Amino acid sequence: MKLTLDNIIFSLQKAGGISVYWYELLKRFAHDKNIDTEIFQFKQNDFHVFEQEIEQLGLLTEVETSIPVSVVRYLPFRAGVNSKSLFHSSYYRIAGGAKNIITIYDFTYEYYRKGLAKWVHTAQKFHAIKKAAGIICISENTKNDLYRFFPELDVPVEVIYIGKSESFFVLPDDYQYSEQVKKLESKKYVLFVGARSGYKNFSALVDALVPYKNINLVIVGSELSNEENTYLNQRLGERFVFFGFVDNVQLNELYNQAYCFAYPSEYEGFGIPVSEAMAAGCPVIALAKSSIPEVAGNAGLLCEHLDGETLRNFFALLDGPLQRQQIIRQGLEQAKKFSWDKCYAQTIEFYKKIDKMS
Repeated sequence: MKLTLDNIIFSLQKAGGISVYWYELLKRFAHDKNIDTEIFQFKQNDFHVFEQEIEQLGLLTEVETSIPVSVVRYLPFRAGVNSKSLFHSSYYRIAGGAKNIITIYDFTYEYYRKGLAKWVHTAQKFHAIKKAAGIICISENTKNDLYRFFPELDVPVEVIYIGKSESFFVLPDDYQYSEQVKKLESKKYVLFVGARSGYKNFSALVDALVPYKNINLVIVGSELSNEENTYLNQRLGERFVFFGFVDNVQLNELYNQAYCFAYPSEYEGFGIPVSEAMAAGCPVIALAKSSIPEVAGNAGLLCEHLDGETLRNFFALLDGPLQRQQIIRQGLEQAKKFSWDKCYAQTIEFYKKIDKMS
């Protein structure tokens, strides 16, 4: 089986769930001698958050083209492949002559974006779907969305859950926390991780926390805008701490020390932070929407709408030592279901299935 991959996702985002997914696959390709893999990139410094890690893998990569990424991202794969090759793009590209496999992460653009950005993204994604010989969806919810847009789709579609990093686990009692996280040990805090705009419902979480004067909000993610800073100060005063982007070691510390992790997003293709938090022994509060019930299972505290009354009921559960420990135990068990090794093994089996098709 001949397999061709493109690493374009590393040139399109500095960090994010898709980059994590692609890196975890590459890490396993690097040690799999049974797959004839050809990997293309653009230039070495296009690797952002995983630059050093990918260099350490020792993968042989080739330069696809000198055309700027801002242009080539919308073009078919530029290097030649033959009809016996499988081509798997990290982000909705196709290769003429090959059996194309795509991974569909979500339909966020189709549901929540407007204007030119939505039109361009949707046109590219839908073209890739129509040309695909096989499609991987990262959750049943994403698969359902796919058939909602393409009810007559007639190619193999496989749900392959993405994994969680082994970086997230319960820390021992004598663990020495980093100085920045150690400053929070006397604070009772809710942790928020990721993007904050629109359907992520960040402001709803802030509003719901207003009455709880003894509970702080810790935020991990992109830089706060002036508007966000003003809003947080007005609603929470000094009861919030902003961390920016952190590495997995520090994020695991924050999960371990948090009162709970809040994930009020309306829509996710999967929701990696939910599985990370559970693996670190952190109770999860989230909306019972899109893929989140699949990831959280019976371990999450799920609701249809996040408001002050809902939080009061959840906090009452979390304040009970026995109930809290039960929620944590259920989360640890649920997190075991998501493994990158399992994701990789199922992906290889799917490749073989498509490779055998005429």
